[in-house]
Formats: sequence, C-alpha cells, structure tokens
Amino acid sequence: MTNEEKILSLLEKLDNRVDQLDARQARTETLLEKHSEMLEKHGEMLDRLDRRMDQLDERQTKTEIILENTLVPRLDALAEGQKALMEALAPKSRVEALEEEVDLLKTVVRSLSRDMAELKKAQ
Repeated sequence: MTNEEKILSLLEKLDNRVDQLDARQARTETLLEKHSEMLEKHGEMLDRLDRRMDQLDERQTKTEIILENTLVPRLDALAEGQKALMEALAPKSRVEALEEEVDLLKTVVRSLSRDMAELKKAQ
C-alpha cells in the first residue's frame, strides 16, 4: 500500500468518523430541542402553579379576615353570655343547702298540719 493509498484510507476513515459525529450531533441537537420544549412546558406549569398559589393565599387571607370579623366576636359574645349565666346561677353548695331547708320546711309543715288536724278533731 502506497502512502497515497494510506492517506486516502485515513481520509476515508476520518470522513466516516466526521459523518458519525455529525449524526451524533444531530441527535444531540434533537434531544436538546426536546429538553428545551419540556423545560418551557415546565416553566409554564410553574407559572400556573404560582398563580394558583397566589389565589389560594388570597382566599386564605379573605377567610382569615372573615373568621376574625365574624366568628371571633360571636365567640366573645358567647363567652360573655356564659359568664353571665354562671354568675346568675346559684352555686351547687347553695342549691344543696336550699334543698335541705325545703325538706326541713316540708317536714315542719306536715307536722303542723297534723297537729292542726288533731286540734280540730279535739274541739
């Protein structure tokens, strides 16, 4: 094999190698384009998610304001009403003492009624 043939053989190998590299570069560019499209779609999705998060934050803020302006005053009023009821109600010990007094008075009234009935019969 002459030098010229060797050079031609090497050039042919280099040409094949360059063709392979070109094909590989084309595939890489295609993949990069697909990745770029995917990244763009992901960016759009993230933008939509950001908008939804902003909407949710706004709704949460509105809900908190509504709760603060309506529910808290109602709970405060309810607590005040309960406090007033607790103050108005007699304590359990007082109720028990009154029940004992009523029982005693009932016994005394029955006794006096019997005594009066006996006195009337005796007259």
